[in-house]
Amino acid sequence: MDYEKKNLEDTVAPSSVLTYLDPLYWNDRFAKEEHYEWLKDYSHFRHLILENIQPNSSVLELGCGNSQLSDEMYKNGIKNITCTDLSPIAVEKVQKRLLLKEFKEIKAMVADMLDLPFADDSFDVVIEKGTMW
Repeated sequence: MDYEKKNLEDTVAPSSVLTYLDPLYWNDRFAKEEHYEWLKDYSHFRHLILENIQPNSSVLELGCGNSQLSDEMYKNGIKNITCTDLSPIAVEKVQKRLLLKEFKEIKAMVADMLDLPFADDSFDVVIEKGTMW
């Protein structure tokens, strides 16, 4: 699948939703983009996170991209977080950001949400913020 080569500064969304299935789209996008929050940032649903996720819960974040959701949850005491994304570039940037902030408990790894490398019941909570729309 070859995605349309558009300037990412000109548009957030590609012309076809099928482009989102192409890892090359994400690698290109994350190579150029430092931070983007799909849908809403943490402040809009912080209350839901804090009401429903215990500090000792293990959390899997699917499609972390360059969102700072895990950083914000960490600041609120939720530290057992595993971030996954299809893009190795996104994951590398997340790992560097977490290292700089000394958020050592958060793990980031490349994984396809349609074929996860985890056993059933590995996490208490799974968060997905924008990968399935």
